[in-house]
Amino acid sequence: MSNFGAMDLSGLANKDSGPQGTTVTSWLAKGDEETLRRYLTLSESTPVLMLITDQSEASARLRQLVNEVLAASEGRFAGIEIDITSSPQLAQAVAVERAPAMLAILAGQPAPLFQGEATKEQLMNVLGQVLTLAAEKNITKTVSIGEAAPTEKKLSPEHLAALAAIEANDLELAKSLYEKLITEYPNDAEAKASLTQVKLMLRMSSEPEPGEQAALFRKADELLISRNAAGSLATLLDAFEVATEARDEIRDRLLELFILIGDSEPEVLAARRRLATMLF
Repeated sequence: MSNFGAMDLSGLANKDSGPQGTTVTSWLAKGDEETLRRYLTLSESTPVLMLITDQSEASARLRQLVNEVLAASEGRFAGIEIDITSSPQLAQAVAVERAPAMLAILAGQPAPLFQGEATKEQLMNVLGQVLTLAAEKNITKTVSIGEAAPTEKKLSPEHLAALAAIEANDLELAKSLYEKLITEYPNDAEAKASLTQVKLMLRMSSEPEPGEQAALFRKADELLISRNAAGSLATLLDAFEVATEARDEIRDRLLELFILIGDSEPEVLAARRRLATMLF
């Protein structure tokens, strides 16, 4: 094993893009520039091991060994793998010209560990030294495996305009904007769900209409607003079962409530089964 030099990477760390809390997606994450920035930030609290690899058998053997050791370390290290073939600029940033190689990163500062292969005993000895140095710097936070934080979806200008109309309490405008969206994009599930919400808001903000059917729909809305989704659906299903002339309107309202409540919710699944038995 031979040592090599490395540059200070602390200036590259993005203080706002580290892994959420102490959660990482894998013990040895595949590294690109953005992932490296996140792990540089993570190295402020947890020791980070950077494995530099290529397509060689030596890299494959070391990768397997490092994965095993990281998995058994109870989260005391976070690992990132840089492929020197596909990301040579990242390897160059830490002055690595040949793979396999390994560095430790503590508070954004890379420290060379070795170049070439290592036995498990040699690797464990080196990592023990890393933990000792990390403890001196109070870098002792552990990590755990978990789901990656979902990426926030960017809304289209049309969706933003409809939301602005809702915030301005112009529900009629919001309704027309969502209806236009659905006409242009029939598969826009988010627009469909938002439209059902706006319709409910419009109904509940207006005076009840006269008539038996209007009273039925109002009762279903009130039950839904009071968080009794099962009761709301049952009210409409009971009426659908005995209805002779208003079945289409009741079914349409049920379908709206299915969207509003959520197709995967237990109440909706049960209501769909009951509706199917009455239709067929």
